Amino acid sequence: MNESTQDFGRGNGAVMGFVIGAALGAGMALLFAPAPGIETRRRLGETANRLRSRVGDQVGDVRGRIGELKQDVGNAVDAGRQAFTRDRDTRRVSGSGIGSNVEA
Repeated sequence: MNESTQDFGRGNGAVMGFVIGAALGAGMALLFAPAPGIETRRRLGETANRLRSRVGDQVGDVRGRIGELKQDVGNAVDAGRQAFTRDRDTRRVSGSGIGSNVEA
C-alpha cells in the first residue's frame, strides 16, 4: 500500500471515533440537562438526524476512497502482468528461458 492509503486508514478511525464521541456526549448532555421530556426527545431526534447525516457523509467518503484504492490495485496488477509478459517474451526470444537447457 502507498503512504496515502495508510494515512487514510489512520485518519478514518480518528474521524469515526470523534463522531461517535461527539454523538455520545451530545446525547448524555441532553439526558442530564433540565428540560421537559418532549423537549429532550426533540433534541435527541435532531442530534440523531445530524449524526445520521455525518455518518452518511463519512460512508460516502470511504466508498470513494475504496473505489480509488481498487483502481490503484487494478493498475498495479496490470503493470505487473505486462512486466511479466515482457520478461517472458524476452526470455523466449533470447532462448534463456528455464526450459531451454532441458534436453528432449
